[in-house]
Amino acid sequence: MLTYILIGVVSIIGILILISCNNKPKKETTDKTQQTGRTAEQNPYVDMRKMALTVSPEQLGFLIPEDSIKVYGIITDLDMNGGTATVVTYLTGDASIYLSSGGGFIGAGQHESVKKVTKEFVDNGHLISFKGKQYENTDLPTNGNANFYFLSNSKNTKITESIVKMESGESEFSKLFVDLNNVMTEIRLKSGQ
Repeated sequence: MLTYILIGVVSIIGILILISCNNKPKKETTDKTQQTGRTAEQNPYVDMRKMALTVSPEQLGFLIPEDSIKVYGIITDLDMNGGTATVVTYLTGDASIYLSSGGGFIGAGQHESVKKVTKEFVDNGHLISFKGKQYENTDLPTNGNANFYFLSNSKNTKITESIVKMESGESEFSKLFVDLNNVMTEIRLKSGQ
């Protein structure tokens, strides 16, 4: 079942990538355009991803007590064989998918079903976040991996894992991946309406 969900999400992402890579004339490439395939003016992916990774709890409307530790967001990058899908999820229920090709689904958290699974995903991810390591850079994943960035009021951590291992249930993070797929499925279903 998980494989079918992932295949469906990958298919939708693939279609969006194909649509966004229409027959526009090519321009000279820079480092940013080599990652995304489009110029910064055409493709806001890099800036949107950076903003998602640096948002504070206050910007989301959270007041986390100083004596507690809380994960308020999980940003997940999925390597899609040359492209990247970034799933943005916050404890508020806000959720979006950004594609390195420039497409995506933004603001899906306005739907109650998306909001519910997103809150559960971030809340459940809180306990797993302690298995991650603090990070200095937010490089995109490679070689079929996923990067999970846990945003917290204490310390931000990162877990990198093979998508195939998570899919097959061989990873200790397989449940996190199943929950992520639930979020992506809800986003896809609501965005198709």
